[in-house]
Order: sequence, then C-alpha cells, then structure tokens
Amino acid sequence: MEPGAVYRLKAIEIHVWREAGDADEAEVPIALDSGLQPDAPARAQMLLDAEQSLVRQLLRGGYPYAYALDKEAQVNHDEEGMYIAYHLASGERLRFGAARLHGLEKVREEVVLSTVAWKAGDWYDVALVEKTRDRLQTSGLYTLVRTTPAPADTIEDGQIPIDLELTERRHRTISLGLQYRTDEGAGVAGDWEHRNFAGRGRTLRLRSQATELEQHFGFNYDFPEFLDPKNTLSIQGKTAQTDTDFYRSRRIDVGAWLERNFSPEITLGFGPALRAGRVKDRIRTQNYYLFSLPIQLSMDYRDDRMDPNHGYRFTERLTPFIDVHDTGVWFLKNEMNLSAFTPLGAGSGYTLATRLHLGVTAGAALGRIPADERFYAGGGGSIRGYGYQDVGPIDKKGRPTGGRSVMDWSIELRKRLNESFGLVAFVDGGAAHDTPYFDFNETVQWGAGVGIRYFTPIGPMRFDVAIPLNRRRDIDNTAQFYISIGQAF
Repeated sequence: MEPGAVYRLKAIEIHVWREAGDADEAEVPIALDSGLQPDAPARAQMLLDAEQSLVRQLLRGGYPYAYALDKEAQVNHDEEGMYIAYHLASGERLRFGAARLHGLEKVREEVVLSTVAWKAGDWYDVALVEKTRDRLQTSGLYTLVRTTPAPADTIEDGQIPIDLELTERRHRTISLGLQYRTDEGAGVAGDWEHRNFAGRGRTLRLRSQATELEQHFGFNYDFPEFLDPKNTLSIQGKTAQTDTDFYRSRRIDVGAWLERNFSPEITLGFGPALRAGRVKDRIRTQNYYLFSLPIQLSMDYRDDRMDPNHGYRFTERLTPFIDVHDTGVWFLKNEMNLSAFTPLGAGSGYTLATRLHLGVTAGAALGRIPADERFYAGGGGSIRGYGYQDVGPIDKKGRPTGGRSVMDWSIELRKRLNESFGLVAFVDGGAAHDTPYFDFNETVQWGAGVGIRYFTPIGPMRFDVAIPLNRRRDIDNTAQFYISIGQAF
C-alpha cells in the first residue's frame, strides 16, 4: 500500500458574521489555532479540532451564542495542498448577568452562589461557567448540574443571566463494614455522613470502629471552600482506646485541619491538634498532653481507589510533638508511604502492586515517647503472616515495645480472572527499630501468602492467608487470616 504524498495547508481563512445571513462580516478579533498554520499537514482531525478551537475563542471572549456555520475546503492536487475557509457566527458580545437558580430543595441559595466563578458585569467567558459547573459537581450535593446562558430575550443592559439547573442528591449516607483478622479478631465499622448539614453545604461525618484490640469514635465537620474555593477546613475530634499485649491506652484528640487542593491529584494539609491520653505498659503508667502541628503532602494518581490497576499514591507526613504537661518531652515523626500499580500486558488481567512505608522519630528517647506514638510493624496492613504490631523490638517476655523507626514493604501480583473473582500472591517484609534510623544489621521478618478477591459494586472483598517465613518460636503463629473490604493497599 502506497500512502501517497502528504497534502499541506496552503491558505486559511476565517470569516465571522454577527448572525447567519448577514451581508457584512463582524469585526471580531480571532487568532489561528497554534496547530493550524500554513504548510502544516492537512489532517482531518486537526481541521475539525481547529474549528472547535475557533468557536471556543469566541465563547471565551464574550460571545455566549457563538457557533460554527460551515467550512469550505478546496484541494489542489497539482500543488498537493488544501485551501480552507471557516465561517462562524459570533452573536452579540455580552457581559455576565446574575446566576438564576432552578431546582433547589434543601440547599440554601447562598451556598450555590458562593461557588459562582464570575462577577456580574465581566465579559462572558465560558471557562468561568465550566469552572462553576465543576465546583457544583464535585461538591457531592447534586446528581445533575446544567449551566447554560439564559434565552436571548432575557438580555438587559448588555448582560446575560446564566441558568443553573440543579437536581439535589440524597444528603445522608450510612455505611457499615465487617472484617476478621487472626491477630485482631472480628471487627465492625460504621459511618454516618450528612453532606448538607444545616442546609449550608457542609459535611458532618461520624465514624466508629471496634475490634478486639481497638475501639474508637470520632467526628469531622468540614467547611468547603474555606477562604478560597480550593480550601477545606475540617474540625475533628476522636476518642479511642487500645489494648495490646504490651500497652493499654485511652486518649482524646481534638484539632483542625486545613487542606488545599492544588489539583484533583495533589493536596497539602496542615493543622494544630491536641491529644490527652494515658498509656499503661509493663513498666509504668504515663499521662501525656501532646500538642502537634502535622503537615502532609499527598499525591494520588491511582485509577481506582478501591481496586487500582495503574498509577501511584504518595504521602509524606511530618509531625512535631511537644508534651505541654512536660515540656522536656518533644519529638518529631516523619512518615512516608508510597504505593505503585503497574498492569502487566494489555488485557492480561495481571497487575503488579508494590508498597513501601518508612518512618523515623527524632528527639525524645524511646522510653519517653508514649507507647501509642511509637512505630510498630506486623499485621494485615503491614507485614502479613505476623501478629498485629509483633515485628520490632521486644522485651524479655517476647512482647513488642515499639520503636523509633520502621521500614516495611509489600510486593503483590494480582490476577483478575473474570468480572467476579481474582487471585493474588504476595511477599511482605520489614522491621521496626529502637534507633532513630534504620538498622540494617537487624533481622528482617518476611511473610508470604495468597488470597482470593471477590469483586462487588462497593469494592473487592479480600480473603488472604499468610505465613511467617522466618517464624520466631513462641512468638509467631503458623499462619494468619485476613477478611475485609478493599485491596490490602
């Protein structure tokens, strides 16, 4: 097959009329698309895209009713070239008027109006209309959002109102979850969420979880678009108790968290928090009042949060602590998590999933750091095959004491068999250390196992079994089982 010669654009004309059928063209400034230049290859898709680009220029330049009339293309085979002319209708140039709301039931008007990106009197710009639509869609308050310029007969003093048609969704959600792990026993979790609390578009979320080792109850009260459309302020509170082989803790947390979305994938958050707690371990009982100011950077490029097949997620969290009751106690925790997902061959159903977790603590000696703020490894979210928090420094009776640093990782091969079932095989490893750095001379504990995934509309059900590859006598069981919703990571 001979592809033939590449035909190129010889000349490009753009004609703009106020309305179809006008005798004289309108004086409307408009520029050629960067890819549409003389001597460029005359590709069909490029010519179609250029027409849409020209119309969008008008829509962004104050012409809400602009559209394409037609285009004329002439091919000269002798010159191996094409001559093309675009014909556009601009309509009247107008400024933004008021936003007209339709369909509201329980959401207050001022909540919607606070998301409007334009100001009355500014020249019409379709990008600002689209920005408003996107804000409304991502608020979680509506099932349908439609934004359109009002009919031409509503124009007054050169301003055009914008109609916002909204269909509200149900604002309350209740969710329940169950899990079973050999090391933690059975567990249940419940959430209640109201996404339009008091009609102001704010979210109130109540969360609770109970296992044989830990129980907690907490709330979040979110203020979207706090001072800026990209900011969310969250007031948080939580009460929790933990009972492990080494320590028992009771604590109350309160704080505020300000998060900024730089893009749908990148967020930066920080905020003050205060924790009052009591920890009783095998050595002593410790009361503490920790003030902290964490800062966290998150990057999430996964294609699916419950069942990712490609992309990655990265979080870096830096938290300084000071005990306001005993100001001689301060420490700095630095924690990083990275997970990556790579499909192995198009249509093969195989995904390679990897995870790395690093943590270090500087400052106070290990004994002065509350046991529930130390680093531990082992368990279903860490090194499978080992008991919950059982990997790391231990006392003379084989009980974990926690450390000042931790490193653990996972490699998992996932195979999607069909719409309902999948298989996984994995190897986990890692260790926690009582030093503020990674001690590579210390033994790394390894675990391995296999699992089944049953895919549901709310995410995969996970059934895993794992064994410790270098089992420690009188400490580790021969196997651990895990049942929960969602992938391991």
